Amino acid sequence: MGRWKTPPDGFVCPYRDNCPHLEGLSAFWMFHDRDRSRAREHEHWLVREKMADENSQLRRALAEEKLSVERLKAENKLLHQRRFKASKPKKTPAETSGNDTSPALPSKPRGAPKGHLPWRRKVPDRIDRHIQIEAPCICPHCQGATDQSQGEERSYTQEDTVWEPRTLVTSYQHSSAYCPKCDRQVIKLLEGELPFAPIGPHAKAVALYLRHALKLPYRKINAAMKTLFGLDFVPASTLGFEKRARKNADPVYADLILKMRSSSLVHADETHWREDGQNCFLWYAGNGSVAVFRIDPHRSSAAAIALLGEKLDALLITDAYAAYNAIGVKGRQSCLAHLLRKSRELAEELTAMSQTDHASLRFCNQLSKFFKDVCKAIVPAGKSARQLLISKFQTRLATICKTPPAFPKAETLRQRLLPTSREYAQLFAFILNDGPPTNNHAERSLRPLVIFRKICMGTRSETGSENISVFGSLTQTIALQSARYIDMFRALFTQSPNDAQDAIFGPAP
Repeated sequence: MGRWKTPPDGFVCPYRDNCPHLEGLSAFWMFHDRDRSRAREHEHWLVREKMADENSQLRRALAEEKLSVERLKAENKLLHQRRFKASKPKKTPAETSGNDTSPALPSKPRGAPKGHLPWRRKVPDRIDRHIQIEAPCICPHCQGATDQSQGEERSYTQEDTVWEPRTLVTSYQHSSAYCPKCDRQVIKLLEGELPFAPIGPHAKAVALYLRHALKLPYRKINAAMKTLFGLDFVPASTLGFEKRARKNADPVYADLILKMRSSSLVHADETHWREDGQNCFLWYAGNGSVAVFRIDPHRSSAAAIALLGEKLDALLITDAYAAYNAIGVKGRQSCLAHLLRKSRELAEELTAMSQTDHASLRFCNQLSKFFKDVCKAIVPAGKSARQLLISKFQTRLATICKTPPAFPKAETLRQRLLPTSREYAQLFAFILNDGPPTNNHAERSLRPLVIFRKICMGTRSETGSENISVFGSLTQTIALQSARYIDMFRALFTQSPNDAQDAIFGPAP
């Protein structure tokens, strides 16, 4: 019988249960164990494939975690470098003239640049007293006799404060008269008099100046008034001064809002604020002539509309925050300084990583140079020339953003600059609307109140937030108008809102 021939029907191997070729084992058992081993091997291969997939997933996750840790280390290093400037030792002449064959650049001298006019104090417009001092008979240095016949005249003017730590106490004796129409006793008020107030308007104006112009806490205001003028009052009295001044300050504040909304250029920005331990937001809107602050519990489009209004016939310069999209404007300019700073930060982060993505780094460097050139661009006069300049910038930007970078943050920045994004139309609006390309004005305007927030840790009530908004707007506008703080604060106590407004902007023609 051949090896591969089929056995006849009914054939039963006599060695089925004890085969000599299988060392006496049962052939039936051997075939059954073979089938079972094949099934078990198949299960083992399934387990191995599953474990191989899990290992590959773990390797990818580990690689992503390593990359994430590396990015976090780079961000931490950059944050540390921004906070603490690295101290670099100065090179000695021997080190400078060593193996370095490149030409040495001249170091910039300290001080003002060459040709800069010196800073000089304003010459006093009056001289209150003249003092004639005779020539000395004895030299104050060597104690020897001097020759007065060879002397010469020397003179100079010196300004100093009049140190009189005392207050001016005035007793007002009023004779009243009866008014039949009002059915009450009336008195005549003198100019600059606050009726039945224990503290006069000049002291209150100085206290508000220290509070809202110099940003002093209430207790330090009390200490300053007591030290400089000998006037002692509790710190809470300044709150009463603010309440009294708000009667005339609120109409002036409302007029500032109207002036801001009717301007052709408006900068806007917002920052954090604390009110009684709760998170709030300090909003700013203004330009080079007027400044308006408003503290709101929300950072929403409704808060932006409450300050700016629903529609502005002006160029609105902000960051890329979406809350300003609810305002209808003549033009919207996104701050290019934010995009320039973002591209530089990403380039620094990529440089700090061990495995630098050169394509992403090149994209960030090109983008930072592009925004720097846009900020320095000279805007032509004609409309067609401006459109041509915008087209050139758009073509250059499209070339930079053509290839997606592998770095996720750089790709996010690229998506913001594509023509399909909302921000794309806000990149070059300043060229058509005669405005600056950055929101630096708003950043600088918020800085005094940001420093004040670190000093006073915010406000404790809604009234305190309103005081900061109103008087912060008035003092910032006074600084822009180069007016006198004390004149405005004194007018709030003794005159009308129109007089306070004239103290800020000058009398109306």
